Amino acid sequence: MDIAEEATKVFLELSDEAFDQLIAINDRIQAHEGSWGKVQGGEKSEDGVIEMPFWTSDSIVSDFVTFMYANYLVINFDWSAWDEGREWYKNDDDSKYKALDIPTALKLLTAVIRNNRFSDGALVGAFESGDFPKIINRLVELRRK
Repeated sequence: MDIAEEATKVFLELSDEAFDQLIAINDRIQAHEGSWGKVQGGEKSEDGVIEMPFWTSDSIVSDFVTFMYANYLVINFDWSAWDEGREWYKNDDDSKYKALDIPTALKLLTAVIRNNRFSDGALVGAFESGDFPKIINRLVELRRK
């Protein structure tokens, strides 16, 4: 079984309780208004030391990432070399969301979740752009079918 098949299997076999958690998280995400996070730090202290800026995210972002890891939905694949995913994010056509299947949606989410460890703020950016809320909503739709 390849990664795409395994990811699809894990997602489709989520318990009803876990899927209800995802629905609740998605409902909160879809109803969210305002910023998904903010930059903190970056100030210079009196002795001249500059604190490196860092992102803090809204609690729903953390809840979503925790859910993904707890349910083994962060896929183990070479996300940093996945050019198809990079091109998908660059595409401005809204029809790209309806064309998503489960493994691609999980890979797109995984790529940003993992990238955020190396590029602070990538995760907040994916929520701010609207991509993550739409991908997550599509994932819920796919499971309901």
